[in-house]
Amino acid sequence: MRAIRINLAKEIGQDLLRYKWLLLLALCTLGSALAVVVVTQETRQFTSEYNELMAEQDRLDIEWRHLLLEQNTLMEHSRIEALARDKLGMQRPAPAQEKLVTQG
Repeated sequence: MRAIRINLAKEIGQDLLRYKWLLLLALCTLGSALAVVVVTQETRQFTSEYNELMAEQDRLDIEWRHLLLEQNTLMEHSRIEALARDKLGMQRPAPAQEKLVTQG
């Protein structure tokens, strides 16, 4: 009995050429799967970056509110008047001492 030797690489190549459309579908499926993985990873990265930016925005909003409160406190007339009287020795002039300046 004579043994028949089959060239496996040749047979696989012929099968691939015979079923080109199946090979094309397999490659499309792999490409689609890789695209899904890449898009999912990018989405996770963008979501993480978005959450970090939102946390920073909240922190900056809180800081802004504190600065507004501090500004309003520093601008109170009674505080300014007390500082002028205590530190600068200023006092409110009497009505007789007031002079009105007009632009003519």
